[in-house]
Amino acid sequence: MKGFKQCEKNHFYKESLDECPYCPKGTVSEVPETVKTSILDDNQDNSTRTVVFGNQKSENLGTPKKDFDPTRTIVTPTKVSDGSEKSNESQISKRKLRGWLVTFDIEEFGTDYKIFEGRNLIGKKSTCDITVLDNEVSSEHAVILFRKDKFEISDQMSTNGTVLNGELLDSHKSNVLVDGDEIVVGKTSLLFKAAIKQ
Repeated sequence: MKGFKQCEKNHFYKESLDECPYCPKGTVSEVPETVKTSILDDNQDNSTRTVVFGNQKSENLGTPKKDFDPTRTIVTPTKVSDGSEKSNESQISKRKLRGWLVTFDIEEFGTDYKIFEGRNLIGKKSTCDITVLDNEVSSEHAVILFRKDKFEISDQMSTNGTVLNGELLDSHKSNVLVDGDEIVVGKTSLLFKAAIKQ
């Protein structure tokens, strides 16, 4: 290419420059000792280095040393109240999957919602367990509860009501929900499928 040079590492740069601006200046051996990654030695001055602590005993991490330097970054494992090391992900409690709601009213190819153990709130609010984007669905429309190996559904005083297999449900009254039941909230029809034998 006219007006360009090519360096040893195949970078192209303008002819007017003396050296390639993309290549690192100097070799690895010329990098200052303070910049290199190395294993720390207790006899060295480590005040200007970033330190990452791994599988060390907790007594070494708790108390700051005499030569503590606030300009250094120290990364330590997450601790939980019992003193064990756990990731944030494993601290989140999980509920078992117990069933699904399936609808073809929202998207052409279908939408499914997972039903978990315990209380599953259906509504338009984003904080609901099952958020149904339908203008006729109330903010907190209905609740599906899985407890003691059985499913129950109840309307939560919704504006347009909850229909189970063609019958309008009374507010706050529990109704047994079984595999294959049809639930209608607003204009959305949901088919219930249980993940366990009933």
